[in-house]
Amino acid sequence: MDKVALVTGGASGIGAATVTRLHGEGALVAVGDLDMDGARRLSDELGDRVQPFHYDAMDPESITDMVAAVVARFRKLDILHNNAGAVGREDTTVVDTPLAMWESAMNLNARAYFVCSRAALPTMIENGGGVIVNTASSSAFAGQLTQTSYGGSKASIVALTQYIATQYGRQNIRANSVSPGIVVTPALLRVAPQLVESMAPTLLTERLGTPEDIASTVAFLASDEARYITGQNLCVDGGLFAHAPYVSF
Repeated sequence: MDKVALVTGGASGIGAATVTRLHGEGALVAVGDLDMDGARRLSDELGDRVQPFHYDAMDPESITDMVAAVVARFRKLDILHNNAGAVGREDTTVVDTPLAMWESAMNLNARAYFVCSRAALPTMIENGGGVIVNTASSSAFAGQLTQTSYGGSKASIVALTQYIATQYGRQNIRANSVSPGIVVTPALLRVAPQLVESMAPTLLTERLGTPEDIASTVAFLASDEARYITGQNLCVDGGLFAHAPYVSF
């Protein structure tokens, strides 16, 4: 691949799987994360072509500084995978979700992607182009009984992706989003373990998703093989939204 990639939230889950996949494809990979112990462990495991970079997704200045540090280290940036995010336990219904929870979700899951993309785009354009792949969610496309803030923030990421693709496409920038369905990660098992059992019957595949399933999709969208794909959202959800609720039983 011979590209320089930055993966935010790259120390664990989908991010770590994407770092591993992009590294395997030959990219130099920057692991952006608040968890530097995890980022360093992944770097030590994969070798010198993977480097950890500390940042706080809730701090716009920290995001900008991190992107600048990556560019200073590798001299360019070809691929940005905006992936960092979280689900809060207080994120429930519209009435019951605290305003602070809504604001936190928007800042972490939407503002951070905007700031990181804004910091990366000038370098990409100067170097002749680049690719941005944003992690959205199936929660962006259908209402749930809970996770109101998370769904709202992820929907904004899909829109942001389309705006980036539209505004910078003629400067050789491609932007797409990936919307995972149920993906078994440590974060999911920690926050909502009941989802694993309850959601399995609604899928059209024989198994739940893994971080590697999402990583392979990100790697494809970041590659030259996807050079004619931009401004799109790709659902990687085991067929979750391909059918009416009763069809898979």
